[in-house]
Amino acid sequence: MSTITKRVTSTGEIRYRALLQIRREEANYTESRTFSKKSLAEAWLKKREVELEENPELLHQKKKSQTKSNLTLAEAMEKYLNEVASFGRSKRMGLRFLCNWPIGGIKLKDLKRQDYSAHTLLRKKGVPEIDILPIKASTALQDLQYIKSVLKYAEQTWGEKVDITELDKAMAGLRDARIITKSVKRNRLATSEELQVLTNYFYRRWKQRRTAIPVHLIFWFAIYSCRREAEISRLKLSDYDKKHKEWLVRDLKNPNGSAGNDKHFVINENTQVLIDELMAPDVRERMLKLGGDVDLLIPVNSKSFAARWQQGLKILGIDDLRFHDLRHEGATRFAEDGLTIPQLQQHTLHDSWSSLERYVKIRRRNNRLNFEEAMRNAEISILKLK
Repeated sequence: MSTITKRVTSTGEIRYRALLQIRREEANYTESRTFSKKSLAEAWLKKREVELEENPELLHQKKKSQTKSNLTLAEAMEKYLNEVASFGRSKRMGLRFLCNWPIGGIKLKDLKRQDYSAHTLLRKKGVPEIDILPIKASTALQDLQYIKSVLKYAEQTWGEKVDITELDKAMAGLRDARIITKSVKRNRLATSEELQVLTNYFYRRWKQRRTAIPVHLIFWFAIYSCRREAEISRLKLSDYDKKHKEWLVRDLKNPNGSAGNDKHFVINENTQVLIDELMAPDVRERMLKLGGDVDLLIPVNSKSFAARWQQGLKILGIDDLRFHDLRHEGATRFAEDGLTIPQLQQHTLHDSWSSLERYVKIRRRNNRLNFEEAMRNAEISILKLK
């Protein structure tokens, strides 16, 4: 039996998985490949069916080779990435990165607990010679969780001989030693002073340089919309419903896979102000000249924006403030304004209440800066420099 399954990857690309299955008394044969076009998948299936019909001994050779697989972890990761499309870009990038580490060259059947431990200790130490920084205990745990998902898939789907208990025992020991731990919830909020100096800095650059990115508008939009950096870079104008005051976020981050996890977030008055600012003809024209997609709210290269943000933090001497903290800032503001958890979910798009419990009974800050005030102060700061 032959089937072709259409899949959409986390990056929006369409892939076609061709699956060839032959069930006979003397042999059970399964083979699959993934293609960028349906016609290529169809052609491959026809070709393989003819080859196997004319050379039935290949069925037994395949089965024999599967029992003596020499697949390395890196090869298994690449195969996994080609076959599975239901996870997010973070996991995809993480697995591709792990392919290049020494553990990737070890055969699946040879992996032992000391291999996982050695990999974790190496990652925790970093490799300064090639500018790879040490990682946190939570990132080390994520490494091993990614590897485990590949091993389980290889064992259950490909029939690979994998001793997952070796990984489990390594993780148990590393947890006991606190070398790997779950991530701690951050509570970092930007102060009003930090938000003001960031607004001043990025607005001044916007006024002085024609090739600048309106970072001052983007980061305030992130606060009021509670959107992640990656989500903002993917927001399509065609998904914007101004009449009903909502915007569709595609492939929303989710532990069970982001592909196809599309949800609408509510646009409040403050968010609408920032949308109007970003859609102003002069702002829009300048952003489009940077070569982005005309259907994007922010038609600029996401890496360029991220670099500008980090550069600004460094120049201004603002420590330990991540762009993702602005999402926490936005949710905190909604909680301060008295929104219930179900109302908060309409903005943050969290699936579970447990993720939002920390926002219950928050007292409003007395000196909370807003966008309009920040922009008035930024204008004044520019006038003082003239």
